[in-house]
Amino acid sequence: MNIQEYISSGIIESYVLGLASTEERSEFEKICTQYPEVLHARTAFEISIEKQVRENAIPAPEGLKQKLFDAIGSSEDESRTVAPVRKMNWLKYAVAACLVLLACSLYWNYSLQEKNKELTKKLNDSGETLAKLEQDIKVLQGNPAIKMARMDGTTISPQSFATVYWDTASHDVYLLVNNLPKPANDKQYQLWAFIDGKPVDMGLLDLSEKPLQLYRMKNAQTAQAFAITLEKRGNGPIPHGAVYVKGNP
Repeated sequence: MNIQEYISSGIIESYVLGLASTEERSEFEKICTQYPEVLHARTAFEISIEKQVRENAIPAPEGLKQKLFDAIGSSEDESRTVAPVRKMNWLKYAVAACLVLLACSLYWNYSLQEKNKELTKKLNDSGETLAKLEQDIKVLQGNPAIKMARMDGTTISPQSFATVYWDTASHDVYLLVNNLPKPANDKQYQLWAFIDGKPVDMGLLDLSEKPLQLYRMKNAQTAQAFAITLEKRGNGPIPHGAVYVKGNP
């Protein structure tokens, strides 16, 4: 079980707010005894709810206490006896429970709103990225001078895949990274064009967080093949690292 994913799933909030089913509550209580970090997260959420209730508590209007005693048929002096004290305790806990439920409801709604805003932003960003990519691809595909080189993964990274779009008229080169593993911070991918069997530097690459990003690389007068290697950051015009993808136009 991935404990962090379980904690982030919302089960703690559902349990504390009384929204979990009987089966979920039973399972959650069992997991709390097995994983201290889950119990700690539950306690932290309960404390945060209590803190919010205290911070947002509204002071009772003057005279409310006597009115409450009058409503339950007791005077303030009689409140010192056993029975009225029990009634007052019941009322106090009922009011406290209402405040807790109100605070939990406000917190739950706020949390859902924030998650919805975050999801909406991600969807909008993804939509803009895909729209730009489609526009770029249409421009490239509509150019008769464009040659495409599909670069498949080598044995070192068979799942890798990238595409080069090479304009044989303007000599512009564009790289579409379909799938490459994220490199370490001290590493960079580097594109090479092979001319007469010799690799020519086409530029270093810093992978974007955006999916299917189209990169503008160095120009190439001619090329019989293309490849991408993983190099030390800032590598020069000679390849030293392993080849991740390669292909012919």
